[in-house]
Amino acid sequence: WKDEICYLEVIGNTRIPIVKFTHAPTNLDVDICCNQTGGPESAELIKRFMQAMPPLRPLTIVLKYFMKSRAINVPYQGGVGSFMLQMMIVSFLQHREREEYNAGRQSMLNLGALLLEFFELYGIDFNYVTTGISVRSDGFYFPKGSKDRVENFWQPSRPFSLALEHPFEITADAGRGSYRMQLIQRSFEVAFRTLMAYVSEPVQPCVSILRNILPPTEEMDKRATLLKVDRIEKALNKSPGGGGSGGGVMNMALKTGRGGGGGGGRNVSTYGAISRRDSRSTGSNMSVSSDEEESRYSAGRGRKKRQRR
Repeated sequence: WKDEICYLEVIGNTRIPIVKFTHAPTNLDVDICCNQTGGPESAELIKRFMQAMPPLRPLTIVLKYFMKSRAINVPYQGGVGSFMLQMMIVSFLQHREREEYNAGRQSMLNLGALLLEFFELYGIDFNYVTTGISVRSDGFYFPKGSKDRVENFWQPSRPFSLALEHPFEITADAGRGSYRMQLIQRSFEVAFRTLMAYVSEPVQPCVSILRNILPPTEEMDKRATLLKVDRIEKALNKSPGGGGSGGGVMNMALKTGRGGGGGGGRNVSTYGAISRRDSRSTGSNMSVSSDEEESRYSAGRGRKKRQRR
């Protein structure tokens, strides 16, 4: 097995020392820590969250790649690690679902819209200086400067850090080591504005919208080609009179036509690409019409922003 390791490093100057290595045949990075009883508990918690929140897994995959492509995913280098990122997504989904319920609206679990709203929340709306996050009790925000929180969650030298209560150690700040939070917040803001430029009128031509924020790898290009071939084969094998245009390949899409009254809509998918399609195509039963999406965005941006600075 030693021949299969192409990189090995021991990192001892962190709160939890770890051993990092890369498995050469699969190019997977592995972190190992010892004598930490919280690991299995945290893994079980994430598993329960994923069962309760179907969008959590795909959003995590997309956002982890987004962070890695910008080298802001390593905690001991000031970035956001996997656990912290998943807690941020969980908190976002908790508050979003509560807002939809309180407003009497049916929750639209559209991955494209969720990705945009995540970037909007943590890139524009969230106040990192005053607000902390907890995912306990269905999720809530707390003031970092309150008497019972200031000692553990306020960092005078890093006021912009993200205070994230550890779900198993409520006095521990899971985001304390992420000292590059201002850069990360700016990355989210740029990603949000970039995506909005391509899903709004006037139409900006491009091959793939997600390609503008997620640099594609060779493997992604091969997978996209295979999906395209599979889609063509299904269309050729489709029996006459077997239904409409469908668009089932992009089975989770966001069709938006902001300001355009529904004409020239687009489908947004977080599975590898966001592409323009015929505005008559329905995508799937989880798609959102342009009118519905416009009204939801207008309502969301019209009400008081979540913890706006």
